[in-house]
Amino acid sequence: MVDSVVDRLPALIVGILAFVLFYVLSFLAARFVARAVSSRRQNLAVVFARLIQGATILVGFLVSFSIIAPSFQASDLIKILGVEGVAVGFAFQNILQNFLAGLLLLWTEPFRVGDEIKLDAFEGTVEEIQTRATIIRTYDERRVVIPNARLVYSLRHREHGARQPPMGVRPECPEV
Repeated sequence: MVDSVVDRLPALIVGILAFVLFYVLSFLAARFVARAVSSRRQNLAVVFARLIQGATILVGFLVSFSIIAPSFQASDLIKILGVEGVAVGFAFQNILQNFLAGLLLLWTEPFRVGDEIKLDAFEGTVEEIQTRATIIRTYDERRVVIPNARLVYSLRHREHGARQPPMGVRPECPEV
């Protein structure tokens, strides 16, 4: 057992170094993408940077795992994920729904950071728009995390700037 671990030690070290290299590369690639896109649309820059970073880390994990375990084939993993993808899809339905709603919000920009929104009992200023949820600061200084799927379906919105709201967003925000 000890001999087997000692024999695999060089592959383990090279695999870890490869993963660290991809990890650092992911931050550099994310920064490059964020700078390239941020001049056009700030929200999309964040989304694309996170997607590039995640994809680079995933590729780094697959490469390092194939170095550590040479019998591992990425095609085997893809076959397993294809079969189990349906089950995973049903298990993570709400997470995926919020993620896709977040992408839709970031793409269409019905509101921006600093705008005032109202959803059900929560009313406040948008602090951060993420791919999964939007964080608002209420008028009584509470931070509220609202899933993006809820925002897509029922939102009342009042802007600070002169932008016109997109179709389907009511600019009036009745007083509570």
